[in-house]
Amino acid sequence: MNEYAYSYPVKIVCRSAAMSRIRKLRLSWFAAGVAFSIGCTSALTPIFDSRNLVASIEESEMVASASLEEIVGAAPADITPQIVLESETSTEEYAKTDTGSNEKASAEDNISYPRSLELKVSKGDTLVSLLSDAGVSKEEAKNTFDAVRTIFNPRKLDVGSTIKVKIDKSSSGEVIVREFKLPMSVLSTIELTRTKDDQFNIKKINVPLTKKLARAGGSIDSSIYKTGADIGIPASMLNDIVNAYSYDIDFQRDVKKGDAIDVLFERMETKDGKVVGNGNLVFSQLTLGNREVKIYRYTDKNGNADFYNEKGESIRKALLRTPINGARMTSAFGMREHPISGYTKMHRGVDFGAPTGTPVYAAGDGVVDSASVKSGYGKYLKINHNKKYSSAYAHLSRFASGVSPGKKVKQGQIVAYVGSTGASTGPHLHYEIMVNNEQVNPANVKFKTGNMLQGKELAGFRSNMNKIEAKLASVERGRTVAMLEEANKKSAE
Repeated sequence: MNEYAYSYPVKIVCRSAAMSRIRKLRLSWFAAGVAFSIGCTSALTPIFDSRNLVASIEESEMVASASLEEIVGAAPADITPQIVLESETSTEEYAKTDTGSNEKASAEDNISYPRSLELKVSKGDTLVSLLSDAGVSKEEAKNTFDAVRTIFNPRKLDVGSTIKVKIDKSSSGEVIVREFKLPMSVLSTIELTRTKDDQFNIKKINVPLTKKLARAGGSIDSSIYKTGADIGIPASMLNDIVNAYSYDIDFQRDVKKGDAIDVLFERMETKDGKVVGNGNLVFSQLTLGNREVKIYRYTDKNGNADFYNEKGESIRKALLRTPINGARMTSAFGMREHPISGYTKMHRGVDFGAPTGTPVYAAGDGVVDSASVKSGYGKYLKINHNKKYSSAYAHLSRFASGVSPGKKVKQGQIVAYVGSTGASTGPHLHYEIMVNNEQVNPANVKFKTGNMLQGKELAGFRSNMNKIEAKLASVERGRTVAMLEEANKKSAE
């Protein structure tokens, strides 16, 4: 009997007679199960899989308390082949269950390179994490980040944007970046390519844009700014319109409900028609009652662009009548009851009510005469435009940067900001125009017209004006048309 001990190393432990009988009974059932499994047909074999058999054998090792002949009733040599067979089966099953990393490695081996990917930026994503998730090594992702950072902060990725990347494998098997495209904005893109000497070549590419003419207009119901917003005129374009007309029109008194506006301006679009910005104001028409005021943008032979009326006269005057945008006139020039003293006295300027901090523009080119605190005027600014004309601005909250006595300023330049300093009951601008150092009513001053086109320049302006009128007749409000230059090229061809 001892001759079989080496082929099945069962450790027999017996602690008591009762325990021995129990264990013998269990092992008897086990032996019967083994015999039954050996004698069954192959159709019943799956019922007793290898794991059940191995588990049973392991249990027998722990509880066996009798000889092998008593337990099995056969020579261990008959059992050994079955044990080996089941052990081989278990190894195969183990190999099948331990395939997570192997399958991943196999899947990566099957990926063909180079690969082109589109990585969509989600909340919380970083450039390094996106590239790492795509299979790029951490070091390579960091190198790409450093290259991009030279012209753009990669931490400012826009959620929803798409990064296009082409990855490849190096000679050492490392996944690297070959090409990379990242949108900085709707107007530009970063392009990165890998050179032959394994360096990054990075550059900023501007998105090609198409310039078109857009038309907008309608009836004025309240303020020019609210109406413009309602009918689709960009806010920046409204500022240009107000500035252009400010030489002749007081938007607080001259513009009434029921008047109308019609404008033609440049609009920048991408190839797919997405609007990304606006260019210059090309044409504007204000209908004030029965009066039509048209202005046309024209660039002369010297490259100077300005607005002209239908006669070819520049609308630019020596001084602006209203050096502030969007403000309402609260007090005109003339006799009035002073709001603080209560006495009737001469008001030698025009007041415009506006919030504190509203920009104040220089009425014309000139030199700053004074910028200081002046009694009831509060913070006070005076600009000399020539030997005859000066303008003054009072109750300011502060002066613009760089504005000080002796400094030159240009017409339309921001020189100060609305406030309520000095003898004032609320934030507003007190504006004065002085002729020979004496205050006059701005509404009564007849300023000299600017440049007057003549000869070939006048003929060129009229030709351009006719083309603008033709565009107005061919496009509806709210639509766009090709630019004048593009139309000219097509007609020439």
